[in-house]
Amino acid sequence: MYRVRLLVFVSLLGLTATACGKDEPQSAPPRTTAAGSASPSPSGSPGPSGSPGPVVEFSVDGAGPYLLGKTLTELQTAELVEEVAKGTGACAQNTTARGTGTWAEVQLSFHADGALYMLVNRSASIPTPSGAWLGTTLAQLKKIYAGVSGQELRRGGGSAYLVTTLSGRGILFELDPTQRVTSMTAAEGGFLRTNYTGGGEFC
Repeated sequence: MYRVRLLVFVSLLGLTATACGKDEPQSAPPRTTAAGSASPSPSGSPGPSGSPGPVVEFSVDGAGPYLLGKTLTELQTAELVEEVAKGTGACAQNTTARGTGTWAEVQLSFHADGALYMLVNRSASIPTPSGAWLGTTLAQLKKIYAGVSGQELRRGGGSAYLVTTLSGRGILFELDPTQRVTSMTAAEGGFLRTNYTGGGEFC
């Protein structure tokens, strides 16, 4: 009898130990990226900003939110311009300004009706979509724009390279004595060519 009671006791003790040692199910740990930070769940929702920002490029159509044809009023309402000032000399009827943030080194010119008609890029951080930067050489420009209409221009002792697209708009790359780009100007191609070669004020 004693032996039977002992076996029953041992059996009950084993069942209790098994029940107490059983692990509860746990949620899987978050996946980590190569950098070691937890990756977000695949919800498909956009990031905190809601949408990607504008591509940082300078094209024949403008730069970021500063597109040819945009009005000064639109850009002022969106708080995208600084240093707004009336033009001087031959361009007294126009207005100038500059961009903000990433675009702070982009100068903007507006006609009397308020429309943006020309942009000048002097930022070493803003390239063209094709990969031309401040500092790019004339030889490199000709390779980059081999399939686009290009023309070397002279103005006094200075020189420039004008690229014009099928839309009629273009970029004028002003060059230093070593034939490297010092600035880029976007506007209508004919306007750029006429005013550069004629010594005009780009009004």
